Amino acid sequence: MEARVLQELELKPHESALEIGTGSGYFTALLARSCAEVLSVEINARLSAAAKERLQDAGFDNIGLEEGDGAQGWGNGVYDAIVLTGSTPVLPDSWHKQLRPGGRLFAVVGDPPVMTARLLRWTAPEAVASEDLFETVLAPLRNAPQPERFVF
Repeated sequence: MEARVLQELELKPHESALEIGTGSGYFTALLARSCAEVLSVEINARLSAAAKERLQDAGFDNIGLEEGDGAQGWGNGVYDAIVLTGSTPVLPDSWHKQLRPGGRLFAVVGDPPVMTARLLRWTAPEAVASEDLFETVLAPLRNAPQPERFVF
């Protein structure tokens, strides 16, 4: 799946990327080889520390690692590419606002067992085009926004 995500993002050497969910740091490294700068955010302190050590040992100098909850956006920065490495039942508008003109966002959206890998492209201010790529199931981001649910 990582290869497909990179292919769909069409990263260029001068671009920046935001990754939500550093995990082991493997995909972070793939992003860092594809663009100029990567900021990766991990909510789990243990995973963040281990990924930092791995990425430093591998000699990456274009990666910023931060610890925190990025499930609904991260800071005020804007990026050419954003990748959510965990799923989210709904994709809040806060993500669209962090894309640069022409930017792309990859996310797996939905609830199990029905989830869709989705690519969004910035097309104009306050407008994005959405393309569903394939069906998959992915563990959710901790604290991912939840849709309103029917309660009887």
